Amino acid sequence: MHSFELKTVITARPARVFAVITEPDYITQWDYCRWVQNDGRLGGKLRKRDEEGRLFNGEIVIFDPPFRFGVVMPILVNMEEEDEGRFPVRFEYSIEAAENQSVLIMKADGFPTEELAARERNSWGGYFLEKLKKTAENN
Repeated sequence: MHSFELKTVITARPARVFAVITEPDYITQWDYCRWVQNDGRLGGKLRKRDEEGRLFNGEIVIFDPPFRFGVVMPILVNMEEEDEGRFPVRFEYSIEAAENQSVLIMKADGFPTEELAARERNSWGGYFLEKLKKTAENN
């Protein structure tokens, strides 16, 4: 299995960053989904519906506010062809306090190929992580 890790500094306290990662009203501001439901507990569900109407059901595997959150989510093999299937990826967010800032470390593990890991790493590193950061800093 293949994985990747990304890190960024956010000018917001850990509680704000945790909220942006876990609360539906914030998630829809930075993720590709138009609807989110989060049980907000270990073993609970994180459900998302994307812009094309596809439903993604994940399981919360870490819930330790305001410093750690983890979820196993299905990822599409081919973003254009849902029929090609999905595979589970474990996303783990760790937040470290640093004065009035936070260091966010995002790890993703479970990609069947390096190519699929690179696809997600590039979209996270170049797009989603920046939007998440801006959402935390501007709310």
